[in-house]
Amino acid sequence: MSKQIEQFQELLGKDVKLDEPLAKYTTFKIGGQAKYFFIAQSNEDLVRVITFAKKLKIPFYILGNGSNVLVSDQGFNGLMILNKASDIIFGKDNKVVADAGVMLVDLINKIIDQGLTGLEWGIGIPGTIGGCVRGNAGAYGGQISDNLIGVEIMKGGKQFVLKNEQCKFGYRESAFKHNNDLIISAEFQLQKGDKKQSLAKIKDILKTRNEKLPEFPSAGSVFKNVMINSENEDIVKKLINLPAEYQERKKIPAAWLIESLDLKGYKIGGAQISDKHANFIVNIGKATANDVLQLISYIKMKVRDKLGVQLLEEIEYVGF
Repeated sequence: MSKQIEQFQELLGKDVKLDEPLAKYTTFKIGGQAKYFFIAQSNEDLVRVITFAKKLKIPFYILGNGSNVLVSDQGFNGLMILNKASDIIFGKDNKVVADAGVMLVDLINKIIDQGLTGLEWGIGIPGTIGGCVRGNAGAYGGQISDNLIGVEIMKGGKQFVLKNEQCKFGYRESAFKHNNDLIISAEFQLQKGDKKQSLAKIKDILKTRNEKLPEFPSAGSVFKNVMINSENEDIVKKLINLPAEYQERKKIPAAWLIESLDLKGYKIGGAQISDKHANFIVNIGKATANDVLQLISYIKMKVRDKLGVQLLEEIEYVGF
């Protein structure tokens, strides 16, 4: 056993697993082994393990529900932390604080039980609060930053709170995608709601999602939708049969671009562009990360060469 492993297990006990397969922890069901693997059951666990990792100069990555990521076939040569910290605290004035490890769907259900409203749009998104804040997750006209007051983070060994405007939120973007700040929890401002109306709303959203989304393992939306701006409006004007509603909203769904090239169903190895939703790549059986990577490259090439549009990934690459 190496000195590093001995030190790590001395600091954290036998809870540190070695060479843990990661496929079972991702919604893609793809990924090699993590050199080290640790489940953080609380924020205290999370802060402690990261402090030790930094002390021993071990690279680390925090995994929530494993959606929105593609883990390399070679795995992750460092510490993979599965964040299970799951406290939800309701405060005054319709505010709530949720740990980064809380599943968004669990938070939504508890909010509705409290007679509050504001996050129903997120029902069905298979992510944790930490992941949703990091990627400013959104759907059906809402996004996580709309109701967010602030984010508790750890930076340089110290914990403090960033206000919404300090997080630099954008379309599927935040400052956390470009720094090493650790998201510990997030506080949201909600409104008084009607439980029956909220339940009816999430029922409708789930029905729509189930009709559109594939049944095979996937990471969620692969590409960001394309925002229409001054830099690409000339290219957009050349797109044939672009629905007027997309032009009005200044946003073109990546799925529409991919589907317009008749790419639904195209596959490489065990990875396939979903027949149900063109912005989903699904694992139809024994897909490798390399299969997915090749398919992503193929889609980007086709859309760029045929339509002149450069697609950008929404999913995150881990271990590449």
